[in-house]
Amino acid sequence: MKFTGLCFLLFFLLQNNMTVFAQTEEEISKELKFINHLLGRQNNDEALFLLENLQSDNSLQQDTIYYLTGWTLYNQKALEASAWYLAMVSRESSWFEKSNFFAAYNLTYLGEREKSLARLNLFDDNFSREIIEMKNFQLAGISLLDRRLDDFQRYSAGFTGKLSFMAAEEEKLVNYYERIKSAPNRSPFLAGLMSAAVPGMGRIYAGKTAEGIAGFLYVGAMLAATYDFYNRLGSSNPFFLISAGLSGIFYIGNIWGSVISVQRVKNEFNYEMDQRILLDIHIPLRKLFP
Repeated sequence: MKFTGLCFLLFFLLQNNMTVFAQTEEEISKELKFINHLLGRQNNDEALFLLENLQSDNSLQQDTIYYLTGWTLYNQKALEASAWYLAMVSRESSWFEKSNFFAAYNLTYLGEREKSLARLNLFDDNFSREIIEMKNFQLAGISLLDRRLDDFQRYSAGFTGKLSFMAAEEEKLVNYYERIKSAPNRSPFLAGLMSAAVPGMGRIYAGKTAEGIAGFLYVGAMLAATYDFYNRLGSSNPFFLISAGLSGIFYIGNIWGSVISVQRVKNEFNYEMDQRILLDIHIPLRKLFP
């Protein structure tokens, strides 16, 4: 596939006297058709080479160049570069709605939420109902990612469930909101205190039941062995001293591990929620703009 695409590219360059800069609108139109042919054959690298060296004085043609470049980079998962090109598409272009939404999504995925919000706010009341509802949906998703639950409530009040391409995802975002809102706010200090009293109990409190039980059995076995050495061999025996030292290390590790478990569980929960939210605000975009 790559070899075939390279052959097409070399042929095209030879036909144009090794020049990748078109001089007229007609020549640019021919190049864009050829580029679309390359993209249809998944020859993305060759298409990008032509696109990045193509310029037009016609604003609508230039918008098409920006769109095709940004969309190709998006498909290659080069989201930062994709966002830049897609954001260059002007409002007058027929590609503006798709380009602006995907530029915003790329920025959201990259964690640049303020820039994403700025792009979404370019959609004003002059756009269609579908576009305004999609804007509201994306804003709701970003609010959830930022854990701005009050803002999410405000945006989710605009969910209608009437647009087939995002009705299911609207419901999912509401479910994520409920899960985030009801997530327990466990205390690392309390987890450590519980494991100091009963080894492993802090991890059970943190939500790591299997780890807590394993910790209880392991530390308990170490302490039992130490107590046995003490009874049989005395407090000055090397076996007792080694066992006591190891038991102390594991006992302290059990407490510290419980403290860390609370934050680890929070991080795992937040990561899961973020990945689900990012997926579900992406799906309707692909449905609306295939």
